[in-house]
Amino acid sequence: MGLSPTGISVSIAAQTIASFANTYGGHVLIGVDETATGEPVLPIAGVPLQEGLRERIVAIALNAIYPPVYPEVRVVEFRSSNAVVAPDRALIVIRVHESDAAHAVDGGRSVYLRVDNISDQFTRQATIEEMEWLLNKRKKPLDLKERLLREAQRRAANYLPTYRAAGRLSTDEPRGKYILWTVPTFPRAELTPPQRLLALSRTWSVRVANFNFPTGDGEPIADGVRHPRTPVRNYWYTEVNRFGLVYTEIGFTGRGEDFRDAITCDLIASLMVANLRFSMNLYEGIGYFGLVDFHCDVAPTLNRYPFSPIFLEGHFTENRTLEDRISLAFTSSVKEIRESLLQRAREKYREFMWAFGLDVSDEAASGHFTSFGIS
Repeated sequence: MGLSPTGISVSIAAQTIASFANTYGGHVLIGVDETATGEPVLPIAGVPLQEGLRERIVAIALNAIYPPVYPEVRVVEFRSSNAVVAPDRALIVIRVHESDAAHAVDGGRSVYLRVDNISDQFTRQATIEEMEWLLNKRKKPLDLKERLLREAQRRAANYLPTYRAAGRLSTDEPRGKYILWTVPTFPRAELTPPQRLLALSRTWSVRVANFNFPTGDGEPIADGVRHPRTPVRNYWYTEVNRFGLVYTEIGFTGRGEDFRDAITCDLIASLMVANLRFSMNLYEGIGYFGLVDFHCDVAPTLNRYPFSPIFLEGHFTENRTLEDRISLAFTSSVKEIRESLLQRAREKYREFMWAFGLDVSDEAASGHFTSFGIS
């Protein structure tokens, strides 16, 4: 979608960005003229290259839209036919992600929707049909996401008495589990066929610290691929779904009776980094760059303490949590996660340690990650 190169109108830019966020997201181009049918006019005219173009767009999204929108903005510089050496024009590319909120402009009085190639305005006194559509548009993918998670959890539960029994391994529930998943925030359509997932599974594992994620070879399951193909001694279940869900359950690892109450620090840190790296590789490989939910649950944790095999700060045996479950989560775009992956994982690690009454600084968390072999 293009906006006039004659200038960046605050109201038009706000309306356009808000309308994209209210519907399905997309890309906005500032600096491209359009024909009556929405075709770009070539050559691209662009806008005058000035300092602060990116900052101005970000300010519009944050200040002229309620609640604020957080777009990805890139300024592409180029030389016009009149330029001698240095670039004098710019094309502004804005990636807007679909939002789970209704965004208004004009001081919070007007809501815009994106319909095909035009933005249709309606006020807060919108028709019942328009408001119902806006609500249902978000409800359906959220319902699908819940269903995908339930199905993954059911298959993981069935893994114990079926595949492990066939492999003559214990079918007892582990003392606790690390449960991680990454999934598009608004799953709607198949991102890639399960057959392609199986082909990709032969090369897609990532290595973090001293283990591969996911473990073992892949095998077809309904709508996706499961790992490992054959049971392994340590309880581990991972599946990758055609809608983009990456779901993993791993049992608490035993370190002998002396550490039955311990939650392993290096494993939780390594699992978060491995899950995020694997998921970002997957999404970029199949061409998905939208919003992603990351979630990590550790349970049961009541009266347990954090343990590190590298005694950076001792056993922490006195730091026992009062929580039955520790949950760590965030939502961000694929690009933003990729650019700050280790920082995001360290932030969640610090939240994990905080649940045990330990205030670990970012510098200390970085030291922990280095000692764990995470880089």
